Amino acid sequence: MPGAGFRRERMTYQTPVATTDSAGQQAIAWLDVVSLACVVTPGQREVMDDGGVAVRTDYRLESSWHPAVVAGGAFRTADGRQFFVSSVIDPDQGRRRRLIVTASEVAHE
Repeated sequence: MPGAGFRRERMTYQTPVATTDSAGQQAIAWLDVVSLACVVTPGQREVMDDGGVAVRTDYRLESSWHPAVVAGGAFRTADGRQFFVSSVIDPDQGRRRRLIVTASEVAHE
């Protein structure tokens, strides 16, 4: 069993919502769904995207189980970092105790 402070990163899970901006164009807004405590572990992969303009780093997030957390959403930290969810796994085979999330953070230069 993990010790005290195991899930020390407080993150807000968000889901994308299609909206219209002031110019009448389609835009994506992020709707806050739930706040969860997570463990954030850097992955083994870092990829240069967009011709060297952005660097995408993969992360593994572990959180409590929540039915709203699905691929296509994002986790945001209090300091504004955003992790885009690519996969969500229930490692306890349906017991609904925790989630293992694979997510990417994009850093623009």
